[in-house]
Amino acid sequence: MDIAIVGRHTKVSEDMRQKIFERMEKVESLAPRATRAEINVVHERNPRLASDRERVEITLHDHGVIRAEAAADDRHVALERASARIVEQLRRQHERRAKRHNSKPSLHAVVAQDLAADGTDARSGSSEEERVESVESWEGAPHDATVEVPVDGTPITIRSKTHKASPITVAEAIDQMELVGHDFYLFLDADSGLASAVYRRRGWTYGVIRIEDETESAGRESA
Repeated sequence: MDIAIVGRHTKVSEDMRQKIFERMEKVESLAPRATRAEINVVHERNPRLASDRERVEITLHDHGVIRAEAAADDRHVALERASARIVEQLRRQHERRAKRHNSKPSLHAVVAQDLAADGTDARSGSSEEERVESVESWEGAPHDATVEVPVDGTPITIRSKTHKASPITVAEAIDQMELVGHDFYLFLDADSGLASAVYRRRGWTYGVIRIEDETESAGRESA
């Protein structure tokens, strides 16, 4: 595994580099197929952040991308915390993989598979008969069935798939997003019961979008 160490607004001492290599040995033992680890050691110049002036960011390229960061007034402490978070994510990843053989695919996984399939399943030359069959298959389509809906007067068809998914928390959705290495993740929010999507923002922050029926929302507000 390649290890890249970068200092931002600071120099990384040999002692710190040695500590990083030691921590990455443990990480590599849990992720033997990881190809690269990027460690940023950041010194915050803002005096208001004195208690968190030393930050360590770790990005691990394994099956996907796994990230963790920690801040403290001592960079060695920040390294310990960040590496511990990476290790915890890897352990949870192993647990999920062990259970995956007996579980249904996630909503996001199904969507990703369909998007990948679109590149090899073009139907721009569909005949009128095929379009009619497509509409008929749309009506009454069962869950987990893939159907194609034509756009009238155009060669465009829309691939649609309904998938059953178990509700998960936002934190679990972020873990899954990092596991698959995507920039967003579709899920059913266990707290709100709404169809939602988490996404990666700039830096080390995330966002979440929830879709709510405006008629139901208006009904609650008027109650």
